[in-house]
Amino acid sequence: MNKAAIHATDTASRRLDRDGVRARLGAACRDWQIEVVETTGSTNLDLLSRLREDASCAPVVRAAMVQTAGRGQRGRAWQSLPGDSLTFSLAYVLPGGPAELAGLSLATGVAVVEGLSDLPLSAPQALGLKWPNDVLLRGGKLAGILIETVPAGPGRIGVVIGIGVNLRQAGDVAARIDGASATSDDKTGAASSNSAASTAFPAAIPAIPAIPATPPAALESILPAPDMTSVLAALIRRLAAMLERFGEQGFGAFREDWEAMHAYSGASIRVIEHGRDLLHGVALGVDTYGRLRVATDDGERAIASGEVSVRLMSASANANANTDTDTDASSASRGSRR
Repeated sequence: MNKAAIHATDTASRRLDRDGVRARLGAACRDWQIEVVETTGSTNLDLLSRLREDASCAPVVRAAMVQTAGRGQRGRAWQSLPGDSLTFSLAYVLPGGPAELAGLSLATGVAVVEGLSDLPLSAPQALGLKWPNDVLLRGGKLAGILIETVPAGPGRIGVVIGIGVNLRQAGDVAARIDGASATSDDKTGAASSNSAASTAFPAAIPAIPAIPATPPAALESILPAPDMTSVLAALIRRLAAMLERFGEQGFGAFREDWEAMHAYSGASIRVIEHGRDLLHGVALGVDTYGRLRVATDDGERAIASGEVSVRLMSASANANANTDTDTDASSASRGSRR
């Protein structure tokens, strides 16, 4: 292949093709709306507004090459460049109310890992999940999830799931974060989930230097020249199946798969709240509500998501918690592939 052809192929892989997504979905999601826009403020906010006006618009997927007002967990800003990350939101209506959504972010993580694993990855076993809503690749943050809700009528609730996946240039992401951190003093820590705002990490200064953010990772390390259109279609297929199943069975149907993909299973961790250590212990699994089970000196604790995040106790533990070896006990390859 000559240089011109290589350049054309690379350019196409860095663009989103709505018709290409639809073609790859085939009969799946036949009635779903698929939208691709060049620029918007936030795809999550776009779909939340639409659900408030008319919940019957769902299901709909909205992806954008550039988002000017995207944010992650707790309103943090995010760093990305067009083509380096895939960022989109999905609106859906589920039965029940807020209580029935327990564990939805974890089930979404399972679907994301399964969707990525449907692609021709060189090391699918290098993928894993970090509670409550991050996807890891060899211990680095590959993707994040942010779920927001809106009432959708009696016995129904509208959800907007925002997802961002790093595709390329993890080193550049880290450099932009470091540069932004030099002028930012009003945000703390690293977000544990992602709206369809950007790539992997917020521009933030940790409240305590001893609590470093999870470093970024990019899909290109296990999938050369990742094609945005193919990645989006693979994720939509798995997310659609997950949402239908979640609506019928709840998180219990995904608990075993999540624990098989748990990157920190059996590792010594620190649970952090508002930039301060809340507790130390050993990560076990999750309960039926999606709460993280932690073994401490004072007994087992169940931690609910919210203003808390999880870090490994040491860098060496981080290196061992999620590798791409065939014997990785906490890898995504142990999860079922439905």
